[in-house]
Amino acid sequence: MAIKQLETIRIPAKNLEETKAWYEANFQFEAISEAVNEVVFTFTEGANLIFYKSETNYVYPFSPLNINVFDPQTLHRDLFLKGCKLTDIEDFYDMVSYEVTDPNELQIGIVGWGGHSNDQMTFHIGGYFLPVEQLERSSKWYSQNLGVQELYQFSFHTPMYGELRAVTLEHIGITLVEVPKDLFIRLDHPFTLGSNDIKADYDTLHSRGLPVTVYKNREAFSFQDGEGHTIHVTQLK
Repeated sequence: MAIKQLETIRIPAKNLEETKAWYEANFQFEAISEAVNEVVFTFTEGANLIFYKSETNYVYPFSPLNINVFDPQTLHRDLFLKGCKLTDIEDFYDMVSYEVTDPNELQIGIVGWGGHSNDQMTFHIGGYFLPVEQLERSSKWYSQNLGVQELYQFSFHTPMYGELRAVTLEHIGITLVEVPKDLFIRLDHPFTLGSNDIKADYDTLHSRGLPVTVYKNREAFSFQDGEGHTIHVTQLK
């Protein structure tokens, strides 16, 4: 498979203007596109972040994405002084992490290694957390159909749902998180993956009998993964 990376993450938002203003004020993100029904933020590296207009927000049982920052402690202090709703800083393996609540009541994960760079407020998307019903089944599906192997397994605590098991997949920026059956919901286009050979990847998945739909003059397609999520793939430029 020629699918190589995470291109965009898509998050529903009820009020795009409020969402855009909040992220610009608290993270200094700059929108590169403000279409009628979406706002797009880009970064110096990694995936773009898209908020799209939706009156029905999915209730995530955990942070749907992580934002990586080189100086998480300074950012935590700044967000606190701005009156943001925050969790405490915690050690998480070799990282530090915490969560901040955005205007859509989403818990956004902030992750860093406590180091510094020439630009201490440099951000990029760390990855997307995809809810699944059965972790081993889903990981096996991605391995067999996309050729993506497990990078590492871990678990993390949530206040309402206890310990959740997770698997991070290599090179595509996706972490599978096993959730209780009553919390699971199938997502439509939560993210877009990038491929170096869109035609070859389409042909491979189609030949395996998977539900695949072509878009944009064959420059993009979508497929259903083993959990029923609809995932989009686009041609890398």
